Amino acid sequence: MPRLYNLELRIMKIKDIFFSFFILFVSLLGLASCDSDTGSMGISTTPTSDSLTIRTAIYQATSRSVLVDSVLGKTGTVYFGRYTDPETKSLFTSDFITQFNCVEGGSVFPPADSIKGDSAQRLELRLFFTSHYGADDNAMQLEVYPLERTLVEGTPYYTNLNPVDYLADGAEPIARKAYTALDYALDDDVLSDEDHYHNVCIPLPTQMGTDIIRDYRLHPEHFAGATSFIENVCKGFYVKCTAGDGTVLCIDHVSLNVSFNMARTDSTYTTQFMGSQEVLQVNSFDNQGLEPLVNDKTCSWLKTPAGIFTEVTLPIDEITRNEKDTINSARIVFQKYNNDETDGAPLDAPTRLLLIRKSEAHDFFEQNHVPDGLTSFLNTIQDAKKNNYLTKYNQYAFDNIARLIVTCRNERDAWKGNEDFEATHPDWNKVLLIPVTVTTDNAGSIITLRHDFSLSSARLRGGTDPIEIRIITSAFK
Repeated sequence: MPRLYNLELRIMKIKDIFFSFFILFVSLLGLASCDSDTGSMGISTTPTSDSLTIRTAIYQATSRSVLVDSVLGKTGTVYFGRYTDPETKSLFTSDFITQFNCVEGGSVFPPADSIKGDSAQRLELRLFFTSHYGADDNAMQLEVYPLERTLVEGTPYYTNLNPVDYLADGAEPIARKAYTALDYALDDDVLSDEDHYHNVCIPLPTQMGTDIIRDYRLHPEHFAGATSFIENVCKGFYVKCTAGDGTVLCIDHVSLNVSFNMARTDSTYTTQFMGSQEVLQVNSFDNQGLEPLVNDKTCSWLKTPAGIFTEVTLPIDEITRNEKDTINSARIVFQKYNNDETDGAPLDAPTRLLLIRKSEAHDFFEQNHVPDGLTSFLNTIQDAKKNNYLTKYNQYAFDNIARLIVTCRNERDAWKGNEDFEATHPDWNKVLLIPVTVTTDNAGSIITLRHDFSLSSARLRGGTDPIEIRIITSAFK
């Protein structure tokens, strides 16, 4: 009997421990839930006579590719060139418009009386870059046009901007340049030097440089800052890719360099006016050949820059059919297919995705928002074991979009009885997957989030192949 008693006692203790862990698990689950419903509150104080039921269910979402003609043109990098994607055979071309900054206070030039004469020795435009897509030796060609009309500060410019609208009628190029990504006119030791800042140097008419120096002598106030310089001295340039394929430069800096002689030493001095984020630089993108990808119903696509997003329709009605259930967790994973292309180097897949309600996407970028965990989310980078979802599993994971589902449900319920709801709100249950770049501070907080302007491509499970959403709900009975 004592042995039997001890055995029963141990069993009771094990049951108590198991029950304690179960209560702790449910409590933590309720705290971790992102649901705005208060139905999950107070679990730890619920009488043991109440019954809590936790369910796991899988629902199916559908997706499709959406062609995107343009995105907001905010970027710290200018992309320039032309590239045919070896996987999809689509052709991407990028031109750009740039204006130039002038140091506040008019100190960009040395004192006027220290400049010899009023003639420039040289005027050039330089495109500096640290990386590029494509081969180093692809033969490319560009043209440069002066702007007749300026970009307006504070205006949201998109990548379908037509640069011709900012040129004089019948404008002719002031410079043409044949170039390769690497300047093979330089010595090999220069090209291999890690400190060498690769650039494309474009000579411009020297007379334009002379006009800038003469303007400085007559109107130094025109050089007091960027606004006065752009309005009175140089409105900027349009740089157009005119020939070649296979190279896109990722340009970090654009500079307008004016060279002249100094009066006392007769040495050459160069003044630089920089194109930077302090003034407007806008890309103009042209994507051709994307329609076959959009029409492919066996999958969905992501293509940057400004090419294709994935639209997802969430099964809100099915998930929220039982009104007594509290949604504790909702996880959705997008599987990326491997690239089977063997002819040429395939483009990399985007690394960060924004999942956002379709109706909010436009204002999100124009108003410089960051993900709020309510209707906008960034994909989770690593799993609990620190494995990268994309590199190890070929997946984009969103660990908990429960609050998004609740928000969509609440919006639907607020319009119950309105027969026009679906017609007037066709996107109420739709989200977009948008490739983005994220800038954070030292603490890891997001500072800016912008469209991904790099060349990237990803084919995702979707279309006629549904996507699973794994839901965990709880309910008291």
